[in-house]
Amino acid sequence: MNNTFLIQENYTIEGVTIKIVRDDIFPFVGGGSKARKAVAYEKFLKKGGYNAIVTCGGIQSNHNRAMALMCAKYGWKCHLCIQGTEERFLSEKGNALLDRLSGAECELIKPEDTAVAMGRAMEDLKTRGFKPYYVIGGGHNLPGGTCFVEAVQELKGQCDDEGYKPECLFLASGTGSTHAGIQVGLDLVGWSDVKCIGISVARQQKYGAQVVAEFANMLAEYYGIDKDYKSKILFNSDYLYGGYENFTLEMKEYLEDVMKHTGLVFDLTYSGKALYGMMNEIKKNHLEKKNIIFWHTGGIMNIMK
Repeated sequence: MNNTFLIQENYTIEGVTIKIVRDDIFPFVGGGSKARKAVAYEKFLKKGGYNAIVTCGGIQSNHNRAMALMCAKYGWKCHLCIQGTEERFLSEKGNALLDRLSGAECELIKPEDTAVAMGRAMEDLKTRGFKPYYVIGGGHNLPGGTCFVEAVQELKGQCDDEGYKPECLFLASGTGSTHAGIQVGLDLVGWSDVKCIGISVARQQKYGAQVVAEFANMLAEYYGIDKDYKSKILFNSDYLYGGYENFTLEMKEYLEDVMKHTGLVFDLTYSGKALYGMMNEIKKNHLEKKNIIFWHTGGIMNIMK
């Protein structure tokens, strides 16, 4: 197992002590869970002799930013299929600004045209003499999951040293590879009884849980785990507030208050939505005395858009 650089700290929020995994300060290409994935993709691409990638995401995609800056580090070609309007992409800062500055090829597309656009970009790069790799949005290839299995292994070691074991683990669940990697990691280290609860940032419960389960099954096969994750994934979509990037005034004010009292930064799209959902679930289900871990997946660039 490689050193995955995992920092976890204890915080008290509304009287509840929570252990927080600080992927928001992961030291690579802007931080966050996508930076952890970028390190894994970097190793994978170098080993495979690739010198280009094609991937996709929204205007403020943390994944796109991490992939673009990773490619810039090595002079690899990066083609981003960005789902949104040119007007918004050119006017916003945060991840969009870093995409523009990275030297990546930025193609603005409609979400429904993603597969066609990515396929076209792959063929174009091959024609131009590159060896491109197709990175599924959000890092939904094997490297994007195995890096979180390894992170859980490191977390287990740290917790064992402290004599601590979680009972619940919460995280923001989007495209599903982070959630799946953590879930499989828990099983691999013997923490199958730990409830891994994904707070959805975009998808409804049925489809979201299905996508996580499918990826978890792929990881389970890779690690030789005899388990079917269908119907085993805890995926909560009660805090979507209409969908991706949507939030309520109450949620916004709550996160601002938490930031003032902890120094932790939460965005309204990913980690903030998950923290807000977690704290509501703690109250609703009387989990205040449980050992709880929150996996902070980042999002500071989304605040700075």
